[in-house]
Amino acid sequence: MSVQVRLARSDDADLIHRITQAAFAEYRGALPVEPGALTETVADVAAALRQGGAVLATIDGEHAGAARFVREDEDLYVGRVAVLPSHRRQGVASAMMGYLEQLAPSLGCAAVRIGVRESLPSNVALYQTLGYEVVKIEPHPRGPDRSFTMRKLVAAHA
Repeated sequence: MSVQVRLARSDDADLIHRITQAAFAEYRGALPVEPGALTETVADVAAALRQGGAVLATIDGEHAGAARFVREDEDLYVGRVAVLPSHRRQGVASAMMGYLEQLAPSLGCAAVRIGVRESLPSNVALYQTLGYEVVKIEPHPRGPDRSFTMRKLVAAHA
């Protein structure tokens, strides 16, 4: 069983939307602030793909996860990291992040950055094991939670 990761195409918006909705469904009503991902439409995903991009992960040919990215200054910002419940704890998130870390320098980015909620400590721990450091803590803009900005250098500044 191995995880395969590829860049998404513009016609993958529906698939990315379905994966994200399924992965984030467990957070409905369970977090201090409802994830914005749960209110997104396929059109929203398509617009995000035009602004940046996404990756898709499969395990033995089955869809397993998706993550979006956009270049922000010298960082590659990664968001909406989504792994289907049936494929969790199989290295999917780690594989997608590894792929994006390798992609970042080719996009002119020296670091990969991600936002993680304090209310999801297992996610914070995952990114720490991947070498990400908390560089900023701030109140969540939509309610009673805190957002951790985590960052990992992936290339020397050009």
